[in-house]
Formats: sequence, structure tokens, C-alpha cells
Amino acid sequence: MNRNTRSQRIAQTAYNRVSARGKPNEEYVTRAKKFPALIHACGLAQAVAFGLAKEFSDYLEDLAAVLRAAGYDEIKDAGKLDDCARKQPLTEYLRLSRDALTAASWLKRYTEALKEG
Repeated sequence: MNRNTRSQRIAQTAYNRVSARGKPNEEYVTRAKKFPALIHACGLAQAVAFGLAKEFSDYLEDLAAVLRAAGYDEIKDAGKLDDCARKQPLTEYLRLSRDALTAASWLKRYTEALKEG
């Protein structure tokens, strides 16, 4: 039985994904720093579409993994994240957007911490 809270699972998965990359390269750091603001300004669907167009696949795969830890079992990869963001009914889209913003914020925190270390 997993006794960790949902927040702990999100934070742990974000840490695991970022630390597995070793010291993050500057491209990844830039993406991680700017993506939460992009979600906030443009919305999740547009942010993910932009990320796919700009080939942020490494970052989007990490974001999808953190969202899976948050309970979105259907989000297997960046393509499925894009699909879910575009096709969810409004209430589910808002919840997914909020959770994606939380996940992106954790990725940003750990990227900044590991960049310095």
C-alpha cells in the first residue's frame, strides 16, 4: 500500500525524472523555467501544442510522467498529453490544467536545484 500523499508522489516523480538526466542542459532548464508561465498565460492545450511544435519532447515526457503519478493513468506520453488537453470536457480540462501547472512547477524547482548542484 502506497502511503505517500498525491503531492508527495508528484514531487518524488518530478525529482526522479530531473535527477535521472544528471545536470540539466540549458535548453531543458529554459523550458522548465518558462513552461509554468506558458500554461498560465496560454492554457495547457496551447502550451503543449507549442512544446510539441518546438520539439520539447524530453520536457513533455517528464511532464506526462509526473501527471501519471498524479493519477492520470491515460497520459502515457507527450502525444497522449496533447490529446487529453485538447479533448477533455471543460471541468476535466481545468483540473488537468491545474495539475499540469503543479507538475510543471515541481519540474522547474528541481531543475533549478539540480542545475546549481
